[in-house]
Amino acid sequence: MLIVYNRKYEQRYPANPVENPDRVRLPAVELRKLGYQFIEPSPCSLLQISIVHGREHINRVRGSGHFEAASLAAGGAMAAAELAVQGEPAFALVRPPGHHAAANRAWGMCYFNNMAIAVQRIRPRAKRVLIIDIDLHYGDGTVSIFRGDNDVKISNPGSVDANFDYLTLDAGGYLRQVEAALHGFDFDIVGVSAGFDTYIEDWGELLSNDDFFQIGRAIREAAEKNCQGRRFAVLEGGYHAHLRCNIANFIRGFE
Repeated sequence: MLIVYNRKYEQRYPANPVENPDRVRLPAVELRKLGYQFIEPSPCSLLQISIVHGREHINRVRGSGHFEAASLAAGGAMAAAELAVQGEPAFALVRPPGHHAAANRAWGMCYFNNMAIAVQRIRPRAKRVLIIDIDLHYGDGTVSIFRGDNDVKISNPGSVDANFDYLTLDAGGYLRQVEAALHGFDFDIVGVSAGFDTYIEDWGELLSNDDFFQIGRAIREAAEKNCQGRRFAVLEGGYHAHLRCNIANFIRGFE
């Protein structure tokens, strides 16, 4: 298991105070203590971004002052996907997040869709892609980008959306939704939009630290059974001080 990380992710840029450098800095310290190997990504190119996002949106991000940070985050996700398609599981510890970024708009502290850019980078080497988004919030940007693409399946277990499914779930029901997402689709690789704001002490008030281990393990076992273990994850949300522990436990199950 490799951790994709660049110290530039610790730089400050205009953002909601909850989306701050400690979200990646402290997990990086924790994962280094645990002995994980790190690799440093580069920013993705304008051409690679343009495969997913329109010119007008790219110019808005550039004008907002977030282009450098957002392109580096997308580059980290892309590096993790490249490692995974070669058989090396990886976790992209990046910021800003990306799953609320559609082709020509974005919100929720997102600018470029890190997961979508990563997935488009590895196709057709991994034609059929399963994306599991475990963030508290519905990954509307990712769903929008891949709408109509029958070779990409996206599952948002219990997320806060128009149906408010999340409000009816307990932790066991959430884990069952994750497990159900791993069946009924023949995938070549699995990518996880790894949000941790479903944590019991974060906004979602639902999942324990051990639940993240269980989620990581379920996805790893399904990947080993269905696609030679090809899997990667990209950080999305998660704003509690325990984020470093949540990430570490997910990776223990995922590796």
